[in-house]
Formats: sequence, structure tokens, C-alpha cells
Amino acid sequence: MRGRQELRRKFRWIHIFLLCVAVSVTLVLSIQLWALSAQKIKDLRSSKTDNVVWTLGQLEVEFQQLELSLQNLVLTQGDPSAAAAEVRRRFDVYYSRVEILSDSPLYQMALVANDNVVTLQQFKKQNDRLAPLIDAPDDLLAENAARLYAEFNAVEKLVRQVSVRGNAVWAAQGEKARDEVGAIMFRLSIVTVILMASLGMLAVLLFRLNLQNAKSAREHKATSVRLSEVLGTTSDALVVTDGNGRIVEFNRVAEELLKTERGAALGQAFDRCLLNERGDFARLPFVSSGRISGLQLHLKSADGRVIPVEVSQGVAKIETAKFHVYFLRDITERKNAERALRQSRDRAQAGERVKSRFLAVMSHEMRTPLNGILGVVDLMRDGQNLTAREFDHYLDLLQNSGQTLLTHVNDVLDITQLEADDITLSEGRFDFDVLLERLIAPMQLVAARRGNQLLLEKPPESLGCFIGDEKRLHQVLLNLLGNAVKFTENGVITVTVNASRIKGQDTTELEVQISDTGVGVAEDEQTRIFDDFVRIEDQTREQREGTGLGLGIAKRIVTAMGGDIGVESIFGEGSVFWIRIALRPAKMAERLSPDEDDMAVPEKALSVLIVEDNPTNRFVLSELLTRDGHRVAEAVNGKDGVEIARQEPFDVILMDVSMPVMGGLEAARLIRMGGASCESRIVAVTAHVFDQDTTEFRDAGMDAAVSKPISRKSIRAVLTGEGRMDADRNDTALLDRIHLRQVMQSLGPQKGHKLIEDFCLEARDVLAGLDQTDWQTSGDIAIRLHRLAGTAALSGAKRFRTALNQMESSLQAGDRQDLSKWAPFLSSLWAETRAELKDFLADADSSDLSDRNNARL
Repeated sequence: MRGRQELRRKFRWIHIFLLCVAVSVTLVLSIQLWALSAQKIKDLRSSKTDNVVWTLGQLEVEFQQLELSLQNLVLTQGDPSAAAAEVRRRFDVYYSRVEILSDSPLYQMALVANDNVVTLQQFKKQNDRLAPLIDAPDDLLAENAARLYAEFNAVEKLVRQVSVRGNAVWAAQGEKARDEVGAIMFRLSIVTVILMASLGMLAVLLFRLNLQNAKSAREHKATSVRLSEVLGTTSDALVVTDGNGRIVEFNRVAEELLKTERGAALGQAFDRCLLNERGDFARLPFVSSGRISGLQLHLKSADGRVIPVEVSQGVAKIETAKFHVYFLRDITERKNAERALRQSRDRAQAGERVKSRFLAVMSHEMRTPLNGILGVVDLMRDGQNLTAREFDHYLDLLQNSGQTLLTHVNDVLDITQLEADDITLSEGRFDFDVLLERLIAPMQLVAARRGNQLLLEKPPESLGCFIGDEKRLHQVLLNLLGNAVKFTENGVITVTVNASRIKGQDTTELEVQISDTGVGVAEDEQTRIFDDFVRIEDQTREQREGTGLGLGIAKRIVTAMGGDIGVESIFGEGSVFWIRIALRPAKMAERLSPDEDDMAVPEKALSVLIVEDNPTNRFVLSELLTRDGHRVAEAVNGKDGVEIARQEPFDVILMDVSMPVMGGLEAARLIRMGGASCESRIVAVTAHVFDQDTTEFRDAGMDAAVSKPISRKSIRAVLTGEGRMDADRNDTALLDRIHLRQVMQSLGPQKGHKLIEDFCLEARDVLAGLDQTDWQTSGDIAIRLHRLAGTAALSGAKRFRTALNQMESSLQAGDRQDLSKWAPFLSSLWAETRAELKDFLADADSSDLSDRNNARL
């Protein structure tokens, strides 16, 4: 027994000895083969081959750059110094490259192997021969540039031959070296197998190591679990691929992003999930070593969605295996934010362009009538003995220029309001036949002045009444008709109206065509003619005035009404502008907006305090309220109004905004602070209400605002709580006959005539005082202008009231100027207004009463 153990021990030592010998021999062989392979690999890694290949390739590149510089010199016009300097620089580089290849032994093998030495010497001789021309002065070099280019171009194929053949030699050498390395690696693998077999016999000795490995494995597993938990909590998607691009790890965020479960994703090719900007599959990995981040690509999920992602990629080496780790972050929100920012920037830039275009157009269009006004003023000032005819002619010129300027301003105000308010339509019952009559009648004279014949074609029967915004519709038709008159001379303008009931609906489609035989519109201009600030100029006739806003305004209004607008035109023959709009016929007793007489009177009599500095306005307001049965108290300024309101409670306080001593805003604030009327309804009464004013009125404690001229309808509306703070709409009518007729009916003939008579006297006194008033007393004239504007509003003199408000605003803003300059404009406008009032009284009164009032005017 003991002998057997000794024998086993001997055999064990023999085994160990033989194992040690085998391991030693194979280890020595492995070291030798490793050293040899390392040397070969080192040789392959050296930059010698790369340098030769690069140098030969660079020879061709630098030769082509030299040719390009010579070609640029040949094409240079003017001073050739810069191009000549570039030629010399490129020649020097090419010359140096040829010298290096010729003299360095490093490149001789590649050159000799393919008989390129002689060719390279030919290049060298050519360079030496052409060097004097290259170094010659710029002018001489420029003269010989074509010759030099021809000579170099002749050897271009030889240069390419040297490069290609040299690279081929080095490629063959590289292939041979790789084969040698492959043979060495094969022998190394055999030795390695023997070594591994020998080491396998040591398995019994590695038993303890196996135990240690098991322990390490448990530790590694615990570490892996912890790492997985950490990766699972990250907000970025994690995808790990092996060297073949197959997914080996996949976290929860990646599952949500790719819409794929982890089990289904493992083993799949990840390069089919990432798309570049062109929509092609991205080539993975991005880097084989190191790290790259910030790549913006698109991820295609399993449900077909394409998501913008930011990708970072790194390389992880675990033992001998290489893994590519990808972190993906969904950047959809960032892209949306960037897109929103770009859109905001584009809108801002577009707004700036529109603003610049607006300023350019308006500065030009407003300068023309302003120059006319100033020129006529200079002529009138310089004229010593003007005849009455000359004076009237100058006044006509002033009036026409002023009217043109006012039209431009009104267009701008209208387009601004349409943009800001998104076109609020005011629907009501109107007679379409009356609308056409109001449209055609005043344009007959304008058309006749240009030698035009204006015709109206419509069905013989009455078109009837409809529900819609009569004012806006009239504005559109007047704009189209005005354009037809403007661009037609000695021609025919026809307004054609057709009406047809829409089948199955309680609406009627109205089509209005305005055709002319004017200049027409070119076909390429018809698509943009309805844009803002677009003017189609007539190249064969005089330049037409206008801001180019009219058709843009018309299109906005028609679109808001749910209709269509368009143009059909042949350049040089004429145009047809048309609108189609569907309106609901109005029944006999139908009212969408109550008229004056239909507006409900408050159920009980109210106590009303009128705070107004203008006696005419106080009189009209008092009469309107008294006739409806209300109790009225009056105050002539804000201070008196505050004292009365604190002592006595009122249901409603009508507060003028601009008054001496204390304005309406300050008075409203004081009333709200306390007193008997602190809870009363306060209504702002002003000559004009703009959008920016309504906020100021509310801040002062006012509940509503009513714009002059004040009618029974507006008074009843604010008393019943229906009044709102709406900005005034722009209107350039000289006289509001409807309002004036309502005032006459409300006050009665005698008081109505007295109102107009007082208005005329007040206007005469104020206008006469402009010539004697300077800036030092302009505060007084501003007060008088405000009072006159209020009276003008009550009397329906809309354009005259607007002019007074503009002058008042200029004075309040500190516009220091000679007040006498306002006199001609206001006097001319007042003459027109007075004539309109005269015609109104002639139509409204009986013959005796009309003659009496006309004599007073």
C-alpha cells in the first residue's frame, strides 16, 4: 500500500516535470512567435508606408492645384498680382514635392519598380525649365499663363501614372507583409493550442482557483444587478451592442422609446433603428474607440413613428470582447421649442419687412399730397394780387391734396383695425337697392370727370332687404368701383348685380360684378393684387395715387362675411372685379339690431347726472333723457360733478372725458372713492373711443363708453346696461344724415334747427379765432375746439369733428406750430360741411322753414 503511494507520488512528479517541460517549450516558442509577430505588426503600423502613399497621392493633388491656379490666372480680369502669387505658391509646393520624391531613398522602391524614375526626372527638368517664367513679374507671368497651363496639362496623365503605380507597389508590399503576419499568426496559433493542451493538464491544480472563480462570479452577479438597477433609473435610453451590432442589453427607457420589449429586442440589429438626416440607415458604430456625443439622428420605433433623438456612443472592452454603448435621448420637445422659436423669429422678421414696406409706401404716398399742400401754401403766400378764380383754384388744390392725405390715413387706420379686431361685423337690416343707389349716385360725377360712363345692370324687380353689415359691404363695393373709375378713362364702367336663392337654404347668393374698359391687370399680377401695399402701376399713363391697401381691406371684409372676391382681367382691355356673398333675406318686421324707436325704454324713470362742459351737448342729452321720463341734473365740469354726486345718489352718471377744471377720468376716480353715488353706473362720453382708451376708462372706474354723436339708441343702451367700451370705427362720411335726422326727430323741428344754428355760429367764431391765436393762448383754443367737436358730433358733422379732434390732439401733445396753418384746411372742410347741412335742411324742412334756415346759414 505504501509502495503504491510512493509510486503514485513518483508518477505525479514525473507528470509535473513533463508538464513543466511542455509548458516551458511552448512558452518559449510562443514568446518567439509573439516577438516576431509584434515586430511585423509594428512594421505594418509604422507610418512609412502611409507616408509614401500619402506623398504619392499628394503629388497629384498639388499638381492639380497648380493647374487650377494657372487656370484662374488665365481667367483673371484686372490686377493679376493675387492670382500670380497663388500660382507661385502652388508651383513652389509642387516643385518641392518632386524634389522630395526624386532625392529621398524612401520613395525609390516605388519609383524604380514601375519605371517612374525617368518620368519623375522629366518632371524635374520641366520644373527647372519653367521656373524662370514662374518667377517672372506678374504681368509677364499672366501673359504666359496659358502656355504654362498647356505644358502642365500635357503631363497630367504622367503625374497620375506615377501616383497610381507607386501606390500599387506599396499596396503589393503591404499585402505581402500581411501574408507574412498571417503565417506567423498561424504558427502562433498551433503553439498556442499545444500550450493550452498542456495547461489543460493542470486542471486538477486549478480546482482551488475554480472555487475562487465561483466566489468572484457571485460578486460579479451582485454588481451586475446593482448596475442594472442604476441603468434602469436613468432618463436616457441605453442600448448595448456587440461587435456585430446585435443588441445585447436594453433598458426600460429604450423599451418605451422603441416600443419593443427587451426580450424581442435582444439579438436584433440596432443599425436598422437609427436614420440620418437623409432618411438612410446610420452606419454603426460611429467610433470604434473613445467616445462621441451630441449626434442628432432619428429613431424609428416599432410602431413606425420617427422620433428625433440625441445619440452618444462609447466603447467598452470587457476582457477580449468589445461592446458599443449607445445613450439615446428623446429631443422631440427641444425640436418643437426650436421650431417655435424659428417660427417666432420668422414672424418677427416678416413683421419687420411689412413694417419697412409700410413705411416706404406711406412715406411716398403721404409726401405727394403734403408737397402739394405746402407748394400751394407757398404760392398763396407769395401771390400779391390773387384773383377770386385763382384763389378758388388754390383752395381746390388744397382740398384735393388734403382729401388724398386723409384717404391714405383712413386706409391705414382701417387695415390696422381689421388686423387688431379680427373684423367684427355689425349685422342689421338693410335695403340692397338703397345701398346700390348710395353707391352709384355719388360716383356718377366722379366717373364723368374722367370721361367714363357708369351703368347699373340689375334685375327689374326689387332685390329686397337682407340681414348683414351694410356699412362694410358698401365699403367693399365703393372701393372696387373707385378703383374702376381711377384706372379707366373715356370708357364704360358697369355694375352688374345678380341674386339667386341657394337651394335648400334660407339664404340668397348675391353676385356683384364691377367691369371696366380700363388698363386691365397683367395675369402674373392678379395673384397678388389683393395683398397689402400692392399697387399695379400703369406704365403707359400717369402714375395712380394710392396706398395699395384698398383691395386688401376688401378681401378681409368679404372673407369675414363668408364670401369670395376675385378678378378676371385682360391687360390693356379691362377688368372684372366680382364678389359673391350669401345673405339671409330680412322679413318685413325683422330687426337684428333695434332701431331708435324700437330700443326699449327703461321700465322705471332713472336719475341721471350729466357732467358736460359743452352747453349744446348738455342741452341735447337733457332733452333726450327728459323725453324718456328721466330726472336730470347737470354739472359743467368734473369738479362740480364730483360734489353733486357725493351729495345725491344717481342711477347713471354721463361723464364727458375732456373738460376744464377737472377731467372726466379724475372725476370718476374721486366718485368711486366714496359718496352717495360711489356705486352708480358711470358712462364715459367722448368724441372718439380708441382701443387704448377703453382700458384707461375701466381703470378710472367707468362702466361703459359712448361715442359722440349721441343718439337716442346709444343713450337708451347705456341706461339699460347694454353699452360697451367699443372703439370707434373709421368713417370718412362728411355728414351723418341718419343721425342728424334722428336728432331732429328727437328734439323737434324748432330745437333741432336751433342746434344747427348754434353749431354754425360756434364754428364761425372758432375758425375766425384761429388766425388771431398763437401758441401762448393755444390752451384756450384747445378747450374751444373740444367743445366744437362735441357739437359737431351731435350735428352729424363726422369729418369736421375728426379734423377738430386731430387738431386738439396735436395741441395737447405739444405740437408747437403756427395755428393759422390749420385755418385753410378747417375753413375748406367747414364750407363743405355747411353746404351739406344746407342741403339737408332743404330736403327735411318745408319750403318756408327751409328758406328761413338757409338764409341763416
